[in-house]
Amino acid sequence: MPQFNRGWGNIGRGESMLSSSWLAPVVATALVVAPSSASAGAHAGAPGRAAEGQEGRAAPGVAWRIATGAVEPAPLVTDVVRAGTARHGPPAPPVSHAMARANAIRQAAALRYLRHARPAAARELAGTQQSQIRNYFCGPATVSEMLAQMQVTLPQQAAARELGTTPAGTDWSNNHGYPVPRVLNAHQKLRSYVAVGLPWTPTAAQIRTFEIDLVTDINHGTGVPIAGNAYEVPGGPHLVGHPPGQEIMHWFDIRGYAQSGAITDYEDSVHGAPSIGWSSAVPAYSSLTSATIVYIVGARGYIW
Repeated sequence: MPQFNRGWGNIGRGESMLSSSWLAPVVATALVVAPSSASAGAHAGAPGRAAEGQEGRAAPGVAWRIATGAVEPAPLVTDVVRAGTARHGPPAPPVSHAMARANAIRQAAALRYLRHARPAAARELAGTQQSQIRNYFCGPATVSEMLAQMQVTLPQQAAARELGTTPAGTDWSNNHGYPVPRVLNAHQKLRSYVAVGLPWTPTAAQIRTFEIDLVTDINHGTGVPIAGNAYEVPGGPHLVGHPPGQEIMHWFDIRGYAQSGAITDYEDSVHGAPSIGWSSAVPAYSSLTSATIVYIVGARGYIW
């Protein structure tokens, strides 16, 4: 298994606190690099119609441009661990033009919202953790958990069908668009979800952008969750309870924050999963610094 140096020796120290610096520049990653093919590693795991609510109510044409980012064809990026990547690790996943445009609109709206909002220093959505019913069902479980936080019921099996989940997992993107935001947008009207791709070693600006996005979404109306797509490797940071010597791709539900966004609260569908041998070590609910979370999702990203 490859040992990648993601430069994470300093994570957990000096994370940015956004309470006095909400208007930091937003960095939208949009590198276009074809993914390589390799064997799978272990798995823990109609367009949206949402108005943009507190972030500045989007005109119908703008809302449509955001929603189409999730459904227009995109480069294939699977939920599979990639062997033989470059020494410094893979870049950010390729992104479609529609998704890059949709994310730029959302990022600008988040900054407008935070110019006027006074979000609480800490906030959590309801805990909706579900044990994933198959070892590769982290994507369906995450979508089901997130929709439950938005008062929508979608069982894992139904979510898996809509996501196109296979034993190789749930794709980040493919010819049908971006499965996780596409399915989330089809089942609720609170948020038009978009994808943010991150490089293997995210920058300080990208960590700050994640914190801005996290605080914005958790405070959007009654609050909406975020999905993270972890890419864990030996020697690098792992979600709480995940075996540190394994390579793992894993979708998970981000449900809150503390310290004005410097701490991320999440729930993990591995907890209680009967088909995953190490599930007993994984708590249903955990918190990590947001800097650590951003490193963990590096080379994939998050859905907000």
